[in-house]
Amino acid sequence: MPFRRTWNFPNHRQILSLRPVAAFMTLVLIAVVSASLVSPVAAQDRGKRKSKEDDDPALKPRPVSLTTKDNIKLNSFYFPSKQGKEGAPVILIHEWKGQGAPYLKLCVALREAGFGVLVVEYRGHGNSKKYTDRSGEEKEFNIATMGRRDVEAIVRYDIEEAKQFLKDENNAGRLNLNALCLIGVEEGAILAGYWAVRDWKIPSVGRMKQGQDVKGLVYVSPEKNLNGLAMNTPITDKNLVRLPTMIVAGKGSPQGKESAKIGSRLESVKKRFNRGKASGYQLEMPATNLSGPALINEESTVIPAIVDFLKENVRISESENPWIERP
Repeated sequence: MPFRRTWNFPNHRQILSLRPVAAFMTLVLIAVVSASLVSPVAAQDRGKRKSKEDDDPALKPRPVSLTTKDNIKLNSFYFPSKQGKEGAPVILIHEWKGQGAPYLKLCVALREAGFGVLVVEYRGHGNSKKYTDRSGEEKEFNIATMGRRDVEAIVRYDIEEAKQFLKDENNAGRLNLNALCLIGVEEGAILAGYWAVRDWKIPSVGRMKQGQDVKGLVYVSPEKNLNGLAMNTPITDKNLVRLPTMIVAGKGSPQGKESAKIGSRLESVKKRFNRGKASGYQLEMPATNLSGPALINEESTVIPAIVDFLKENVRISESENPWIERP
């Protein structure tokens, strides 16, 4: 019997038990090991000829440090696309009081499908908890006291900085920002929706494209409110209702009933805008009480459904979401 090597990767709960830096280093290790698990034929081929990815560090999963316009340092992790200008980027926005580490499986699956994925631990979360006040003293965010102003800053500065990073990757020819996708989990769905509304309000200046890049939305276990921001706002926005949108929630989860209501509302609005058709809409509600990262990691149908939805609905060609150099 031939020797068969097996790998027991830590699950999302085990990763969560680590300190944030250790959790992200675990992501690095797992991503590298995952990429090395190829078939014998592929392994032999790689032994003969190194791929571009082997030689180019820009195409390897890695931690990324971002600094916002209001001088907050954000811990992030990036899974680059291997498709160059044909690769659609994804910004994954985790839940409130969450972090990036639990989303490894989804990131790897999206990357293998050709997407580039950026996971940002926004201010007050994960390893992005420290800031410097006006006197130069280093302090730490207190999630318990973070309010609407902080949430609006996450939308205005943190997610926007994620886009700026992807803009640089776009101009380097390593992805296509014009086909940007957002995945928001629990309260992260609200953050994703509000930022998408903001992005679609930015007009182009002459031939210089600056906004309107979001072309696909996935809301996983969406919450109803977050410190004064309501999920109803992006669901009924006139620009976003035209975009492909997927809602995923466990039928028996705390977000199940509300997700069904949101989905019904979105479907009705889409039909009103699309002559009776709710094109580009999908409601996925597996029979489980799982939510958020647990739903993604432990319900086997969820990750393939998300990957398939984005692949089918966010396409790149000369006539549809073409690559454009950005100012």
